[in-house]
Amino acid sequence: MDTVRRWIEGWRLCRGLPPVTEYDDVLLAHLGLPGREREMFTLADNIERLAPAITSTTWLTVTTPYGDAAANRLTAAGLQPFDEQKVLMSIALGDHPRPATSYRLVQQTDGPLDRVQLLAEDGTVAARGMMATVGADAVMHDIHTDPDHRRQGLGSVVMGALAGRAVERGATTGLLMATEIGVHLYRALGWLPEATMVTASGGAGAVRGDLGAVLTSR
Repeated sequence: MDTVRRWIEGWRLCRGLPPVTEYDDVLLAHLGLPGREREMFTLADNIERLAPAITSTTWLTVTTPYGDAAANRLTAAGLQPFDEQKVLMSIALGDHPRPATSYRLVQQTDGPLDRVQLLAEDGTVAARGMMATVGADAVMHDIHTDPDHRRQGLGSVVMGALAGRAVERGATTGLLMATEIGVHLYRALGWLPEATMVTASGGAGAVRGDLGAVLTSR
């Protein structure tokens, strides 16, 4: 949970979210989005205890070495796990490659946040990414390449630029949550998987137990 806690602090800063609320080994994030008002982050051991509080708008994300087994337990508890299992990854930032590019690199800093854009000759944004630096950790987020500029290594350039900036800030470890597609890019850059993250909701129309009561029960 320590790695999850460190990642989620940077993740919530990137998304502009308020601080998470911690209940022992459960982290509760308030997103306030349609269909995703809240999300709990925990370990697989808590699935059955937390399942009664999960609804269509309150999600549960489980961090585990065994993604498929966790998905089966979520299903058995009456929840609906999403098909995609994401991966929590890390890297020693000093080892991160920093490839060059002919695209124009634009960097912007705003408090703990850094944003990188790669601009094409016509000034359009070909690729982008951002990160939040929290102490010794830099959490990468929202890495994206425009479809018209893919297969040119621009994602690697963005990641390298962010890693370089993180080192300047004094960070030593990079953290991110990767999609199934993104894992291949990050592995090629030296990122290592820490755990699988399996997310589930309660399904449409689910009416379940009181969230506060479930979170404070042991």
